[in-house]
Amino acid sequence: MELEFRHLRIVIVVADEGSITKAAAALGLSQPSLTSQLQRIERALGAPLFERVRTGVVPTSFGRSVLAKARSVVNEMADLRGDAPKVAAAPNQQVELRIGGIPGALLALLVPRLIAGQAKATPEAPPLKVAVHTDPSVAALLAKVRAGRIHAALLWEGIGFEGSGGDGVRREVIVPVEPQFVALAEWHPLAAQAAVELSALAEENWVVDPQEDHGGIAALRWACRKAGFDPRITHEAGDAVSAREFVTSGQCVSLAQPTSNEGMGLVVRPLVGDPIVGRVELAWKDPCPVDPEMMRAAVAATYAGLIDRNPSYTKWWAQHGVLIS
Repeated sequence: MELEFRHLRIVIVVADEGSITKAAAALGLSQPSLTSQLQRIERALGAPLFERVRTGVVPTSFGRSVLAKARSVVNEMADLRGDAPKVAAAPNQQVELRIGGIPGALLALLVPRLIAGQAKATPEAPPLKVAVHTDPSVAALLAKVRAGRIHAALLWEGIGFEGSGGDGVRREVIVPVEPQFVALAEWHPLAAQAAVELSALAEENWVVDPQEDHGGIAALRWACRKAGFDPRITHEAGDAVSAREFVTSGQCVSLAQPTSNEGMGLVVRPLVGDPIVGRVELAWKDPCPVDPEMMRAAVAATYAGLIDRNPSYTKWWAQHGVLIS
């Protein structure tokens, strides 16, 4: 059997739904039909893409690699509908930088630093114009960089759960190790602890972003199974406002960036032993409208300013943190 575009979509939907039954409903197929098609896809590729767990299915190591490439192909096909990359600006025209990244504080705070850095480097030039695009999918961001839809992207990938290498895209590590913390309602019994044992969350409901493919969900499942349970992922929310409401209302807990703001009913605590870690990277494609070295330095300086945002992360960073500046 030769793989077709629809087969890639099947694999992506199964991964996103985490369940053959849910994926079949989303695709408008019967469960036996989807199971049969998935088995044919796995035979064509020569290895299993998913493994069964108590809560459904999760990608295998090989499956994660295939998923990253599948998402990249799907996103590049979507990019064919977009406009062609813009011609580089003339020397005296305003320079525009289109930069993407996974949702979070880093990208928003980076923009003014980039504008200031460009003004310092070329004071005679017009001000830099920066346009931002956020996406929880690393594969989608890398596809847009390759296609020229954005010039650069800030990435986070779970260590041990990396996907596409981003062929044709340059990448540099800014933060070699960044832990994932857990977000809790401020009145949660575990909120009083300085650090939370993952096993103490065995009976909690979790809310996750179904669109992310940077290894957070896969790493959560792996770490929880290692701690002796499967995470009870009951809610999926693709926006931060909904996810925060689920957490502050006490219905769920969630993974959180260690630089997340606390307050308004939410606290963020480290997990004992840092069972889920990733790295922060900058990706770009040459030629870039701004100096990549300036851009990299701006990312590092912006991140350094975020370390003290959360007291728990300040303590963690003092013992473990490394910033490549």
